[in-house]
Amino acid sequence: MKTNNGLIWIVGGAMALATCSAALQAAERGVTPGGVAYVSGGVAEAEGDDLVAQRKNFSFWLTTASKGSGAFLADVRVRILDERTGQVVLEHTLDGPWLFANLPPGRYRVEASYRESADGKEETLRRSTTIQKGSRRQMMLYFDTTDRVKREVDESQKVSPYTLP
Repeated sequence: MKTNNGLIWIVGGAMALATCSAALQAAERGVTPGGVAYVSGGVAEAEGDDLVAQRKNFSFWLTTASKGSGAFLADVRVRILDERTGQVVLEHTLDGPWLFANLPPGRYRVEASYRESADGKEETLRRSTTIQKGSRRQMMLYFDTTDRVKREVDESQKVSPYTLP
């Protein structure tokens, strides 16, 4: 049996390109050194779909938005601290408006900071939440910004990742 090495390379390259393209569109995933899994994103339609599919795997759901308009915000720096020990359990700059984290049961302090522009003032919001075994907690943080909702709403903003099937 004769194989065409050129065709194999072309097919392999196309598959690798498709995989990289999908990875670039997918929400950002990670695990902290302490073992807390998280996912963030929600800007592109593919990210929104990915988050909707993953949401039930996480105990804490955070959304960041503009106070006046409700426009979703990215580039928010989030720190989650264990209130009992004061240790940081998750620190991440969001690449979209949503952060899902699989926090173990406990009481947490959430600190989120957002700077609208390079020369603007940074706003930091602080909230507390308690995660109980088998439960999910949702937190919405609204920042004072001039961000506005664009007229065209893309598909990722039509479905909330918080609505379980």
